[in-house]
Amino acid sequence: MTVTTLLIFFLVLYQAWLYTGNWLENVLVNGLIPGDVTFIKALTFILILLTANIVHMIISRQVTLSRTLEDQENKLHLYEAKFQSFIDNVPDVAVQGFDSNHTVHYWNLASEKMYGYSKKEAIGKKMTELIVPGESRNEFDRIVVSTQDENNHTDAFETTFLNKNGNEIPVFSSYSGVPVAEDKLEIFSMEIDLTERKRMEKALKESKEIAEASSHAKSKFLASMSHEIRTPLNSIIGFSDILANGSLEPLSDKQKRYAHNISTSGHHLLGIINDILDISKAEAGKMELEYEKISVPSIINEIAEKMRPSTNVRNICIDVMIEQEIGMVEADSGKLKQILYNLVGNAAKFTGDNGNIIIRCKAVEDMVNFEVEDDGIGIKEQDIDKLFKPFSQIDASSVGKYRGTGLGLSLVKELVELHGGEVWVRSEYGKYSIFGFSIPIHHQ
Repeated sequence: MTVTTLLIFFLVLYQAWLYTGNWLENVLVNGLIPGDVTFIKALTFILILLTANIVHMIISRQVTLSRTLEDQENKLHLYEAKFQSFIDNVPDVAVQGFDSNHTVHYWNLASEKMYGYSKKEAIGKKMTELIVPGESRNEFDRIVVSTQDENNHTDAFETTFLNKNGNEIPVFSSYSGVPVAEDKLEIFSMEIDLTERKRMEKALKESKEIAEASSHAKSKFLASMSHEIRTPLNSIIGFSDILANGSLEPLSDKQKRYAHNISTSGHHLLGIINDILDISKAEAGKMELEYEKISVPSIINEIAEKMRPSTNVRNICIDVMIEQEIGMVEADSGKLKQILYNLVGNAAKFTGDNGNIIIRCKAVEDMVNFEVEDDGIGIKEQDIDKLFKPFSQIDASSVGKYRGTGLGLSLVKELVELHGGEVWVRSEYGKYSIFGFSIPIHHQ
């Protein structure tokens, strides 16, 4: 706008300038004449007016620039104030700003709270005088030097600082360099107090040690008690079988029934003891698997045949569905049988008379999937998470109706995971339940 005005101004005066030049040339030749005084006054007025206009434009430009600069400075001060307010009010993050000589220039409210020094006490002091322990000063110097050598360098790690009382505070500290002038660098340090986290870590470690000690004591107790219980229990089972079979002398039907009940209860109790020991071993990582190549169809058919006499009594049908490509798998034969026994036995327990149980098996990539389906009582959706937990039964009202300790499924999960597999459940309450698991075809 100013340049355009000047161009128009000079173009308008161009003719006047030519006329003035001719007039000066005439004065130099012929001298002044009476009319020249008036012309000189007019010319002087025009020059004064032109000069005043130029001065006005320069001053206006200067004023505009001054106002712009003042606005920018005000905005900068506003942004600085907002930034400082933001940093001051960041909760639980102590922030300090200091130069290459460690002299503190900035100290936020969280620093006052964490270290006990007020802003007035801290500003002007050195970081090494305030919070950096003597044994950490070499590392602190290294960080300052590296921050100066690398622009925008950031370093972060866990360390220990001191508060005003000399107490150690574990912190996570981060350092960053910010250029504040052409040859100056402000270093900002930010810390988060780790005291609570360290306390929780210590408590967690102590809890873990207590749990491990308890687990060790439990395993030791169970190993000792298993011997003390199983020895007389085997005698009870053995002698009750002898009495029930009439090997010593003939018994009445009532006596035989009593002897048979003793034997059955003894076997049941022995099974519970064995399950508890197996779970304890698996949880402690002391159970070892003996891998061998076994025929999947053979082991499934074996389980089905052994379970049919007990299910036929209630007219429960057990069907087997095995894909043709299923052959050998590397697994612990005894443990795999135990898994299938538990699942099929569990299905039979919760299936009503005249019900159906299906054992399925198929290969999925490098895994073998097993499923046991029944058309029994099913499981409510909210109860599925309770499964596979030791001594857990999903319905307290069913404890009397469906005998069991709640150990079978828990042991299944432990044994499957020992094989490197996983278990799953699908069910609709009142209609069906499907318990499945997968194990690798080849042991790695």
